[in-house]
Amino acid sequence: MMLFSCKKDVKIGPPVPIREDYTLPQGNAPKEANDKIIELYKSYGSYFLYIYTQKDFEWMQSAGTASSKIDTVVLGNPAYTMDMLNYLNDIWLKFLPDNFKKSEGIPYRVLMADSIKQYRGAGYPPGMEYLYFDYKVVGKSITFAGMNASLSTMTSDQKIAKRNVIIGAIWNYYLQNKILDIPDAFYKVSDYVTYPTSPINAANPANVDAFRKRGFLPTSYTGTVASEWYYGTYSWPNAKPSDLSSYLLHILSRTDAQMQSYLAYPLVKQKFDILVNYFKSKYQIDVRAIANATY
Repeated sequence: MMLFSCKKDVKIGPPVPIREDYTLPQGNAPKEANDKIIELYKSYGSYFLYIYTQKDFEWMQSAGTASSKIDTVVLGNPAYTMDMLNYLNDIWLKFLPDNFKKSEGIPYRVLMADSIKQYRGAGYPPGMEYLYFDYKVVGKSITFAGMNASLSTMTSDQKIAKRNVIIGAIWNYYLQNKILDIPDAFYKVSDYVTYPTSPINAANPANVDAFRKRGFLPTSYTGTVASEWYYGTYSWPNAKPSDLSSYLLHILSRTDAQMQSYLAYPLVKQKFDILVNYFKSKYQIDVRAIANATY
């Protein structure tokens, strides 16, 4: 017992305050914008930042692949901060219930930028040296481009087109980080074993019709022209993720009018309804309200 006798207790000092990662308000954005950013942080623990470094933009908890290209962020004019906050609210935040926003529905860092660019290399004509992107996802952070004068000049169609790109990226972020999940019932409707008739394209309407009857949708659109994800047996090993991607595109960005002809196919409607109802019942998110919204 004597071996374990206690020494005189040492007094514990006062608690060491935890230093916040960023100081709010950041800078000379309009007071309304700075106040909104502080409110978002207090409510959801997420930083909406308009002043940050390239290191902040690229930061990840674990290293990325060596082959990934390095993008460059261009900070936006703080005068447009409120416009950017309003836009993100209109296309995204207002559709999320409060409890979902508090449980990782908003990333820890939301970086607002003028632009995100990637150098293409030497030899391109002036003005074409860079590729430009609407967003970049890195770890628990999403950077959104467009915080500039274009916010006030975009047409309704341009806002919707930009929303469709951004909202798809956000949903992929949710799925990759297991913030949302997909019900098993979705994958039990279509046959992922038997190869479809190939190729699937507009030149073969019978094949397209057969593809729809199996419950499969296009994977993308160029204007009004649909592109399919199946062009041969080489693409079949990715049938399940390709199928899910096509449905996320449609439930999040295609209006009721645009979906009408597709939903005439029973299996398409069944899978469509499974996802729409699942997100609404489990997460209280009306994805169809997002897709049908106008600006």
